[in-house]
Amino acid sequence: MKAAIFKGPGKIDVENIPNLSPSKGEVIVRFRAGSICGTDLHFYRGEWSGLRAGQVIGHDACGELLDTGVRVAMVPVVYCGLCWYCLQGLFNHCENGGIKGFDYDGFFSEYVVVPERNILPIPENVSDEEAAVLEPVALAIHTLDMLNPRIHDWVAIIGQGSIGLLMTQIAKLKGCRVIAIDMLDYRLKLSERFGADFYINAQYENSASRVMEITGRGSDIVIEAAGTRQAVEQTLLLARKAGKIALVGGFEGYLDLGVVGEVKLFTSYISPVEYPLALRLIAERKVDVKNLITHRFKLAEFKQAIEIANNLLEKPVRVVVTAY
Repeated sequence: MKAAIFKGPGKIDVENIPNLSPSKGEVIVRFRAGSICGTDLHFYRGEWSGLRAGQVIGHDACGELLDTGVRVAMVPVVYCGLCWYCLQGLFNHCENGGIKGFDYDGFFSEYVVVPERNILPIPENVSDEEAAVLEPVALAIHTLDMLNPRIHDWVAIIGQGSIGLLMTQIAKLKGCRVIAIDMLDYRLKLSERFGADFYINAQYENSASRVMEITGRGSDIVIEAAGTRQAVEQTLLLARKAGKIALVGGFEGYLDLGVVGEVKLFTSYISPVEYPLALRLIAERKVDVKNLITHRFKLAEFKQAIEIANNLLEKPVRVVVTAY
């Protein structure tokens, strides 16, 4: 069977790999569609370590059960259900588990083996492409739930790629006022479409000054979804005193945080708990993922797909890869 294999920074090829055999409690899913995440790009660029050469990449996808043909979304978080973290409901921190596409072979493969409890039936009115953009919706729900905003809070979101745009949508569902920040006008136009109250192009405006001007004291909540050190360091300049900051974009390296005031700092990670709600919000058209999709490729064209996803001149937001 064919799969997208990570060979090292800048090197991903579609190759034949051996067929899989499920263990007890596992099912075989025939791949239908998946999407390329910013995390995949961090690995591809060599910005993150940890992905081994020869590993199948990808953690956001859907397919159909091989034995029944039922369409299912796949949850990438593998957990034991028995360790201390699992018993607290913190399955994404399982002491014996990991993430498909990070710690284990991922989803960009003609066939995938997953635990049976890691599949969700896809509603009829949700397309394969929409079900392939499920992980960032779940992540946005998880992040905003952790931050626990109050109605009418200011939420400044740095980065309006697919993850930031979904943070914008979920923040609006929570009753927040959103300030979208990015350096690309086409992304800021999308943020306005998805409900942002203000948007700032950080190339041309001082984000900290503008946020202070809009809010009067700084943003109640700041979410970093850009994945750069500069964006993380900027968060402290945007937050009000005793505000909250969530780091979602992720990067590796050291930070100069200067004089850190009284803020609550969160990091956020893939959690399986929010996947059913994420799928329901897509089905009920409360969250729009369809209009995040800018490019479409076949699995056999994965190398070209990730090159496009990595090329800002092509204006990618979410690149979807389908089986055929």
